[in-house]
Amino acid sequence: MLGRSILPLGMIGLVFSAYCAGAEFDCGNRPIKLAFYEFGLLYEQGKGIDKDLIEELAKRTHCRFETQLMPRARIWSDLASGALDMSVSGIETPERNQFAWFAPYLSIKNYALVDTNLAKSVNSPAAFLASKEAQFGVVRSFKHGAEQDAFLGQMRAMQRVQDSPDVDALYNKLKEHRVSGIFSQPVVFRRNLGKFGLEKYVAIQDWTPNEKGLPHGLILAKSAFTEEQANAWRAQINALKADGTLKKIYLRYLPESEVTQLLDF
Repeated sequence: MLGRSILPLGMIGLVFSAYCAGAEFDCGNRPIKLAFYEFGLLYEQGKGIDKDLIEELAKRTHCRFETQLMPRARIWSDLASGALDMSVSGIETPERNQFAWFAPYLSIKNYALVDTNLAKSVNSPAAFLASKEAQFGVVRSFKHGAEQDAFLGQMRAMQRVQDSPDVDALYNKLKEHRVSGIFSQPVVFRRNLGKFGLEKYVAIQDWTPNEKGLPHGLILAKSAFTEEQANAWRAQINALKADGTLKKIYLRYLPESEVTQLLDF
């Protein structure tokens, strides 16, 4: 756990305000090793929702954070091995529950981004399935939601899904018309539609109006945090939601209609 004695590590990235000995919040006796990953408005080039959230938590808890940017797959591996203490915007699964606690702070839903030419006749999963030649793009290993993943299962059975290694590769395929549709989230497409010059060439459609977004949260390695400590971090997140701080952070990046959905976790 963070309270145990370990050799100090070199500081990587941004270090937040100093830990106050004897502070009420249990920060442990060393900096918390935290990794960000780049994902649209959540974090890109040192800015984003996740960065603002961690800065606010550092201010309130007086904990020190030793941060770095890492690929998402490496983050999960290091959390499982104990090489990393914490990360951001993670989705809870039974497998991940074996090595991590989760403290949700936003709910993210995937929308369908469909080529405008196809969107004239397609506005649902069934209509896309019926469009025999249309290919759909995904990022390999991404989870989208129960209904959306069921649709992708049908598409895979028809060999009409193209996998991409990351989000940028996925958007490039959409731009180059190699796929006619993708799933993406407001925190990503509000950034990437402009980045890839796609604003006028895709229609944003909600194919699952009755399905809520997937909770994303702070990820705390069980090798570093006890359940009691994890509950204390959850309480900090809940306080940020209750006093309106989370909403203020999200409104810096997204319109209020989409912020309301983010807060539904």
